[in-house]
Amino acid sequence: MGIAELTAKIESLSAEDYNMVIMLVNKLSEKPENNGLKRLSENELVEELSASIRKSDTGATKSARAVSKSMREKYAV
Repeated sequence: MGIAELTAKIESLSAEDYNMVIMLVNKLSEKPENNGLKRLSENELVEELSASIRKSDTGATKSARAVSKSMREKYAV
């Protein structure tokens, strides 16, 4: 999956899922380099996100909406 296809996938998300993706990307980009996280190249990041989208598309993961609902119920937020 290339950058254009990944961008299209992200843009087609629901507003809630899109905001969650943007929030995660922003949080990761704010982290200092010495925090133990591996810094990915653009191609590596595209591959990681593509793999995540494939898992989501096949139902191997829960949607952000389902996770958010579960967290709200669990922690009464």
